[in-house]
Amino acid sequence: MHWNHRVIRFTEPETGDTFLKFAEVFYEDDGTLLGYHDPFMWSEEMEGIQELAEQLLKATTQPVLNESDFPEEV
Repeated sequence: MHWNHRVIRFTEPETGDTFLKFAEVFYEDDGTLLGYHDPFMWSEEMEGIQELAEQLLKATTQPVLNESDFPEEV
């Protein structure tokens, strides 16, 4: 298993409006999407914040994922 930061498109069920959100995305070793959660957004050191900023910026260069791309929770 591995993970990275990605941008995910969500759809508001009541209105159909869409919005984008950063997330930590988890994958099987073969690349299959496993799930996601809100990103860890703090650090005790400035270097950690700078690394996070670089990871988030890199996520904006990848294709946007859709919430529907992920398996439904059981």
